[in-house]
Amino acid sequence: MDPLEQRKRELLLESDLNRQILRLELDQLQMQLDRFRQHWLRNAWVWLAPAAGFLFARKLSRPAGFLAKSSALITLLTRLLELWLSSRSKSS
Repeated sequence: MDPLEQRKRELLLESDLNRQILRLELDQLQMQLDRFRQHWLRNAWVWLAPAAGFLFARKLSRPAGFLAKSSALITLLTRLLELWLSSRSKSS
């Protein structure tokens, strides 16, 4: 067999192997992305429900002053920060 033909076959085999490895890595990346989406959607309700309840309750009540609004906002932001920190510690 000609050395050039042998080299060509080796390169084709290497190319095929690299293509399969790339396909496997892309599949693994897709699986990780799907897991991330499922995890995020599952945990989204943890903070979406209280936020929706807060916004709905604020709409039904009469308008409050600046101090009451800022106090409620600080409380909401504190709870969101606690949820975010707890979710980060669970994932670590």
